[in-house]
Amino acid sequence: MLALVFVSLGYLAQPQRATRLILHQVGSALGLEISASGGEYRLSPMPSLVVRNVVAREPGATRPLLRADRAALSLPWRTIRSRGSDLTIHRVELDKAVVDVAALQHWLKQRPPGKARIPVLTDGLEINDGTVVGSGWTIGALQVDLPFLAPARRVRAHASGRFRSDGLQVPFSLAVAMSNPASEAAIGIAGNVSVYRSDWHMPARIVLSGLMRGDGSRLERMKLAAAARYEAGATHAPFAMGVAGTLRFAHGMRLEPAAIAVRASGLVPTLDASGRIAIDDALDINLSGTLRKWPTAWPELPPPLGQSHAPLPFRLRYAGTPDFSAVAELALQRDDATFDGRFRPVEITDWIGAETAIPLPPLDGRFQAPRLDVAGMQLQGIDITFDDPQVPAAPASPGEGR
Repeated sequence: MLALVFVSLGYLAQPQRATRLILHQVGSALGLEISASGGEYRLSPMPSLVVRNVVAREPGATRPLLRADRAALSLPWRTIRSRGSDLTIHRVELDKAVVDVAALQHWLKQRPPGKARIPVLTDGLEINDGTVVGSGWTIGALQVDLPFLAPARRVRAHASGRFRSDGLQVPFSLAVAMSNPASEAAIGIAGNVSVYRSDWHMPARIVLSGLMRGDGSRLERMKLAAAARYEAGATHAPFAMGVAGTLRFAHGMRLEPAAIAVRASGLVPTLDASGRIAIDDALDINLSGTLRKWPTAWPELPPPLGQSHAPLPFRLRYAGTPDFSAVAELALQRDDATFDGRFRPVEITDWIGAETAIPLPPLDGRFQAPRLDVAGMQLQGIDITFDDPQVPAAPASPGEGR
């Protein structure tokens, strides 16, 4: 956008050549090959350029980093007269722009270091029906409205769209604020996010804040508060969640260290945990913490476990698709009783919420307890193995029998 301002200075008096020359000069300045099938050039009421079917790629690359059906730029005459000393631009618009994240990241790594100048956008930036394509995920129907931009001035914008990945859809509508338009700035985000899968839905209202550091590579002192509700059929389970830590953006997103607190009643457990959460091609969760109590909507525990008020330490590991259809590993303890097993989270959730649940949960693992009271009988030295053919068993240790 800035290069476009500079090269416009020498060519605005040549409308018939402007589109081709400007795209060539912009590409040379940015280290890109930029082409367009056609364009429009106007001088009234202010200089403006509209190009269509824009494609931008690194020289020799097969995948473009940007495609757009339409790109429009308008700028006041004083910017042209200043010959680049004044970076005031009236408005920028992009229609049906498609950004390839991998290609964009590769291009950014090749860019020479330096401090970029921030332009003034008096009438802002608008992105209509945009798409961001990542590895195994996309953001579609992206709408961005940035009313005003200037150096050292607070930024306010609105973004909406729909994230998709492996059967999971996450529509969002968010207000975004930054202390200034720089890679080192305070940022705040608030709005509505909903998580959809074929058999459940989780709407949430979120508020996020943090400090951008490392040239925008991480968000320090990140705090996320969410008021959410899990819905599946007739099941409605509200809960509140807080997340804190450092969010890093290199090679996907990684929250480490992560601290998580969930407060709920009924189906969703109340817990405190810490560890790591990462998402790139897949979701990777590694947490340890404590369930404050056994949720009331879960199947009742037999005595003496059911009568105990002791917290339940746990360790959870999940590595797989973001819709939680892969296998998770869980170690859980209460008093002297322990469980160590593997299960698919979506199947366990369906089993807990079913009105006519089968007696045994869909999992693979081992439960041990010194005593259980069942049907008027007292059982000593309990050792129970759960086998679900749909859940791959963990590899046995050498010499281990079952």
